[in-house]
Amino acid sequence: MNLPPTLFINAGGQSRRMGRPKALLSTPQGTPLIRLVAKRLRPLVADTLVIANDPAICATVADGSTLCMADAFPDSGPLGGLATALAQVGGWLICIGCDMPLLNPDLFAWLLGWTDEVDAHGAPRWDAIVPHTQGRPQPLHALYHPRCLPAVLAQLEAGRRRMDSFFADVRVLRIDEADIRGIDPNLDSFANVNTEEEWRAILARIP
Repeated sequence: MNLPPTLFINAGGQSRRMGRPKALLSTPQGTPLIRLVAKRLRPLVADTLVIANDPAICATVADGSTLCMADAFPDSGPLGGLATALAQVGGWLICIGCDMPLLNPDLFAWLLGWTDEVDAHGAPRWDAIVPHTQGRPQPLHALYHPRCLPAVLAQLEAGRRRMDSFFADVRVLRIDEADIRGIDPNLDSFANVNTEEEWRAILARIP
């Protein structure tokens, strides 16, 4: 049986298209978006790790079960944030972006069910569990184990920043869209916001 996972919220981006920090957007409940995101998945995790370079974001999430720290690989995009997070934990990470207000905890609970799989020799079978929708991986809505860290670091050292750049070097379980739709029919979990227009459109859908 695996240890309870850690929730990793990647909030290190500069929100250039939004023009203000996405993590701090005010939700209909009157709380910052990042706190809403954390609350959705908190029942599934032991603790929460936020990677953010903005002190205001860290101040917003500070509590006894949340650690907020700066990205150890600045200007490396979310891959640098993932490397920073993987170096802090001993078990699985639930990795999400800070701008996904319609996350479905039931979907992540189902994904976590795959983390106990072992091969014929009793060794862990997977290093990453990654949903695919619309023909593309969703690396900011996925599970990663620290076994991925050497491959992630190798990509960063080579100057590569794509979040999926290390997938060929680890054991990835691909979760197909048809299976995801059985739990999240409209794929709402993967909706994120990058602009003011997208934020206005999604506000009415936040429960």
